[in-house]
Amino acid sequence: MNDASLTVILGFGVTGQSVARHLAGRGQGFAVIDTRPPPDQILPAAGEYYWQCDSWPHEVSQRTAKVVVSPGLSPQHPLVEQARHLSLPICTDIDLFLAMTDVPVIGVTGTNGKSTVVSLVGHLLQNWGFACGVGGNLGPPALDLLSEEAQFFVLELSSFQLAYSGGLELASAGVLNIGDDHLDWHGSAASYAAAKCRIYDKAQYRVGATDVVSDTDVALDAWISGSKSVQGDAWGIKDRQGETWICFADEPLMSASELPLSGRHNIENCLWALALVKPWIEPSKAVEQLANFAPLPHRFVSVPGPAHLHCIDDSKATNVGATMAALEGFEGNQSLILIAGGDSKGADLTPLGAAMEGRVRVLFTLGVDAPRINHIAQQHGVAWHQVETMDEAVDAAIACARSGDTLLLSPACASLDMYDNFSQRGDHFAASVNRYLDFQISGVDLEQS
Repeated sequence: MNDASLTVILGFGVTGQSVARHLAGRGQGFAVIDTRPPPDQILPAAGEYYWQCDSWPHEVSQRTAKVVVSPGLSPQHPLVEQARHLSLPICTDIDLFLAMTDVPVIGVTGTNGKSTVVSLVGHLLQNWGFACGVGGNLGPPALDLLSEEAQFFVLELSSFQLAYSGGLELASAGVLNIGDDHLDWHGSAASYAAAKCRIYDKAQYRVGATDVVSDTDVALDAWISGSKSVQGDAWGIKDRQGETWICFADEPLMSASELPLSGRHNIENCLWALALVKPWIEPSKAVEQLANFAPLPHRFVSVPGPAHLHCIDDSKATNVGATMAALEGFEGNQSLILIAGGDSKGADLTPLGAAMEGRVRVLFTLGVDAPRINHIAQQHGVAWHQVETMDEAVDAAIACARSGDTLLLSPACASLDMYDNFSQRGDHFAASVNRYLDFQISGVDLEQS
């Protein structure tokens, strides 16, 4: 009779390695199966390792009790399909994590904004006096957080993790938005959306946006309202005496001008964070904790540049929805200079046209999908110029800038056709803009133009 007691880790990336450390630390044996060659690192002695495998070794499958799938492997991956064919139980590092803790866990997912919201939630809880571990898809892998003495955990959860996870017993959960992304992994927009909404399955407190969950049977406890009328357990934005205010149940809480983040999409990110912690922190008290939050790098943050030109690094905008959110945070008739382009991963770029029209004065494109963006810009009357490098884009942007303009890097595309990651792309943009610190932008001030 076979002893089916082995935990098998499929994929040995960052998440797989955290699972191996966790199991080894508990004295549990495990096996790793990966299609790649062995990494150049010391591996936990408790494990069995099978490298460059396109199929399951027979001697492993016969002893497997549980399969932990790394989020990098899609459901169509041969190793995953074989696990299903063998009827082996599949889970993720998040399932293992939740089985090991009894403190409240707040989960956040969404196509855009989840890293900022997770960081905001952690900030609110920590400022209120709670010991809080923050990680998951952002920062430390979830299992690495277990060494912390925490009263709360806040996890960023990807659609990949949610697709494989069982019902997650979260204390509070939210799906920020669902855009056109990762369709190559999920196979369809419907599968992608379904994976995201699984975060609600066993959540005790559900925060959502009605336009995101309208086609589901999710019963929300609180929601983010897109209208100027904010009632009930709704959070939203309203105009008051010529200013934009964030509100709960139609009660103004704080002027948006006092928030530590700029852009309308970041105002909404603050609303999400406040809503997710409401079971523990009263809204009027929670909003006071926002003041000293430091924004995350490459997420719509100002960078030093020439005088009279506002330069914004939004390199984390790796999909259309993120760039649209950045652009729509500006009123119409703006004087924006936009740098965009990269690898769109086959996404529909068409919605960028309406978002650019009336806001973007000049567009500079680069990367493999620059021609597609150029075509859309031309259809909407936006002047465009294609360049080869980031330095060329910045040089050209500075040359045509007017005093009071905003130079925005918000690519709407992944960076891997030109960079190792979005951080490297954002750093290059910042360094390129920094070359012009002593440069004086000429031209007519916006107030006079």
